[in-house]
Amino acid sequence: MAKKTLDTRLHAFRSDIADISLKNKVTAKKYITGKKYQMARGITKLFRKPDQQAVTASQLLYGEYFNVFEIKEGWAWGQSLKDGYVGYCAVDCLTLDLHQTTHHVSALSTHIYPKPDLKSHPVDQLYMMSDVSVVDENQKDGFLPLADGNWIYATHIAKDYGVDPVSEALKFLYTPYLWGGRSNAGIDCSGLIQIAFASIGIQISRDADLQELEIGITLDDNEVPIHGDLAFFPGHVGIMLDDMHLLHANAHHMRVSIDPLHEVIDVVSFQTNKPPLTCIKRVSLCL
Repeated sequence: MAKKTLDTRLHAFRSDIADISLKNKVTAKKYITGKKYQMARGITKLFRKPDQQAVTASQLLYGEYFNVFEIKEGWAWGQSLKDGYVGYCAVDCLTLDLHQTTHHVSALSTHIYPKPDLKSHPVDQLYMMSDVSVVDENQKDGFLPLADGNWIYATHIAKDYGVDPVSEALKFLYTPYLWGGRSNAGIDCSGLIQIAFASIGIQISRDADLQELEIGITLDDNEVPIHGDLAFFPGHVGIMLDDMHLLHANAHHMRVSIDPLHEVIDVVSFQTNKPPLTCIKRVSLCL
């Protein structure tokens, strides 16, 4: 019986090895139960193949869980347990010392320190929507202790979420564009949308085409966009500020910018022979 073709971005399988949950869906030489690791670095690059010179597929943030199916020659092949993205990352960015998430980073970025002293040398830099585990909510000089022995400034983390993805996305205005990026150190179009929705407690897929398939109701041609609608283009996505202006991370300006929707459509029309505006979708915030 023919097996359905699955998206390798979201399903961990190769000809030689596959996630055991896919045993009846894909053909592989062996099927493996993944081992759960946690990201131990502020940002870790995720690649589609084990090659540091390859194009970055995505990034993994501190505290995110990663299900590993193979470790070989310094590379871990696995799947993010947050957004389901599959790829290769450096083994030394992972830890088996798992800590349950208690808070997330709510600031655009922050530092973790070896002690509750702002003059001490930071251990690492963390980014918005990174996961942390606080072991004691009694502050010491404004800092809170983490399960890994480090300290983080209390007002830079939160348990609660925002309510408006546009407001969250606007925090990244002027952030440099970076293919595969998911932070204010550099972000791409779908990374911006993913982080904006994660900031209000809604987890969505990593790539623009997956987001288009997954969320929202498509507007009719005669419907006017409103604040928070998502505009999809071939290989691109942005979020509407109002009926005319789009906030998006783009390679045209190489940053997160606000542009008139009609100007974005014009730019895209020169880059593709497909319809420049695929659709505009309205997303329920009660997903």
